[in-house]
Amino acid sequence: MDGACDNLSLEASLAELEGIVRGLEEGDLTLEESLKAFERGVSLVKRCNALLDGAEQRIEILTGALPEDLVR
Repeated sequence: MDGACDNLSLEASLAELEGIVRGLEEGDLTLEESLKAFERGVSLVKRCNALLDGAEQRIEILTGALPEDLVR
């Protein structure tokens, strides 16, 4: 679970996040393990948000460059 998530794709980030949630829900982790998993989960959520924001900006740029009648 260690390591930066700056290079993870959206799909990889979501898959890891799902695993973390599953592990936390099972309740088999120690308190320290749970805190580390939660911390990693927060980092992954931030990564996902950054990737989605970037995709949204790219779409806005692309659709902004199109003539009005093609956007509708």
